[in-house]
Amino acid sequence: MRKLPFAAPLWVALCVGLAAPGLQAQQVETRLNPSEEPVTASTPSHPADVVALPTAKELMAQSDEAVGGLAAWSKTTSRKMKGVSQSEDASVFVAIEILEKAPNKSLSKVTLPNGLVLREVCDGRSAWIENSMGGYQEITGAMLESRLRQAEFQDRARLEKVASAGKITGIEKVGTHTAYVLAFSTDKTKISKIYVDVDSKLIVHTEDVIDTPQGPYTVKLDLDDYREVDGLKFPFRIKRSEKGAIVNIRLTQVIVNPPLDDTLFLKPDFAK
Repeated sequence: MRKLPFAAPLWVALCVGLAAPGLQAQQVETRLNPSEEPVTASTPSHPADVVALPTAKELMAQSDEAVGGLAAWSKTTSRKMKGVSQSEDASVFVAIEILEKAPNKSLSKVTLPNGLVLREVCDGRSAWIENSMGGYQEITGAMLESRLRQAEFQDRARLEKVASAGKITGIEKVGTHTAYVLAFSTDKTKISKIYVDVDSKLIVHTEDVIDTPQGPYTVKLDLDDYREVDGLKFPFRIKRSEKGAIVNIRLTQVIVNPPLDDTLFLKPDFAK
């Protein structure tokens, strides 16, 4: 067994948290920076054009309905997704597969052009990265805490609970979308943002802080091409931006409630 000489690779990290539109969520109190002035809605040409902003709770309820409703999401116990990932300059192209099982197990597999397979696995208590050549690296510290939160399966329910306590700061353009901006606190120091399309009520952009061995940094996701699968809507096109790197992800298959054996999420024998 060889220890991997690197932290979590981009191709593994990009797979985490893409199974459903949402951010890392945890039990928190809302503490928006009091020094920040709220962003107002887009400046209207006439006073009569002023847009009345919904509350965070109202907006999240509308967004939940847009993707199928919390009742339907609560009936999902597993998900399987396949797709491809490509760097912005098209120099790197990889196949990805993501498995998730309630309440907190997940597996992300990346197949590189040279045939090397990387797996990032979370069994609900610990998380690690392994490759097909016997390389292994345990995920620890703040990064593990972030990873365990991401592995919690019921993203929509957790997201609604924490985001509903946030604040609508205004309306902004995100690509071709006009979106409400919902800011909320993920802990005492970090602010996350969700951008919800004014018309469709689908989440089209997120900004979240991820903890890594090199320190926290912001990850941005652009979500598009929503498609219905068994009554639920998933974004089939995702662009992930972090630290100047941009990766485009295209899902080709989403399966709801596939049978997933717990043995898929066990540590390899050499790591025990």
